[in-house]
Amino acid sequence: MRAPARIGAILMSLLILSSCSSDAPAVRDPGKVVLQPRPVSVPGHLYATKGRRLYLFTGTRVIALLKGAQVKDPALSRDGGRLAFSQLSAQSAAIMLADASGQQAQAVSSASGPEGQLWSFGASFSADGRHLVYLTDRGKLKSSPQNLQPNDLGVWTYDTATGASRQLVWPVPYSGGDSDPSYRPGSTSQLVYTTYLYGGEPLVPVARLTTMSLTTGVPIFLSPDGARNFQPAISPDGHFMAYVHATPTEDDLYVMPLETSYLRESQPYPSDSAVLLQRGIVSQPVWSADGSTIAFMMLVKGSFDLFLLPVSPAGSIHATGAPQVVTQGSYLDADSRLAWGP
Repeated sequence: MRAPARIGAILMSLLILSSCSSDAPAVRDPGKVVLQPRPVSVPGHLYATKGRRLYLFTGTRVIALLKGAQVKDPALSRDGGRLAFSQLSAQSAAIMLADASGQQAQAVSSASGPEGQLWSFGASFSADGRHLVYLTDRGKLKSSPQNLQPNDLGVWTYDTATGASRQLVWPVPYSGGDSDPSYRPGSTSQLVYTTYLYGGEPLVPVARLTTMSLTTGVPIFLSPDGARNFQPAISPDGHFMAYVHATPTEDDLYVMPLETSYLRESQPYPSDSAVLLQRGIVSQPVWSADGSTIAFMMLVKGSFDLFLLPVSPAGSIHATGAPQVVTQGSYLDADSRLAWGP
């Protein structure tokens, strides 16, 4: 399945689930981002997309950026000075590297190659800003209706100093590929991502939180087989991971502690000690620069809107208050990452 088709299927399933679990009528898309009547102040700079248009939330303002560009998966460098994003065209997408306003953008991945049109998504900066990890179907085999070949998304890295790219993770064929890659804060040798594959008895599609040392190249699962856990987001200090756990009716937000490193799979899995933070249909968690808040999108009355949840690691990680609603009825792109920086 091509990347946009897979993403569309995921969104459709979320909307079906929401219609089953909510008796409130869906609001009408206003065609713009709408803040609450009493605006919630967003610290720092938080990026989201709606209808593939890029928006910046800062303080009590929301600013539309890059008019005319189709954008997905914004990512911000740790110092907030550089922005990466996927820029889409009709049958391809390339990773762009720009300043914090999205200007002076340069492509760091190709939208086409010997394989044909290429897709690239999900960029994330290393802590030192030198590397970008991202997803692409680069290197796929040529395919035709008579000879179908997998075009799954693999995990690649780009060196901003040398301009060189290389593949880090090879996906399970016909799974759609991996997703949600990021470097662990404070380390340039630990990678975190979601592995999509088939598991359980009988075999069913599953999603497993995965870490990999770039020194050994060995992937280690942090969540069990047979479950669906995805969209990992690591706290700025590298000590906690927020993620989404799917059940038949919900996509709930959890957070779990992380060891300094993992040399082998541990059982019980690290996700077994996770704490539930928010029930509902939650998508794309991201931490504030100081680690005191987790932002996410959640489906309410048919619309994905932006929420801020205060958290504290005192004792064990936990929410310190109710989530604050930033937007209302804004239909944000739930399949596109959030980015948040100083």
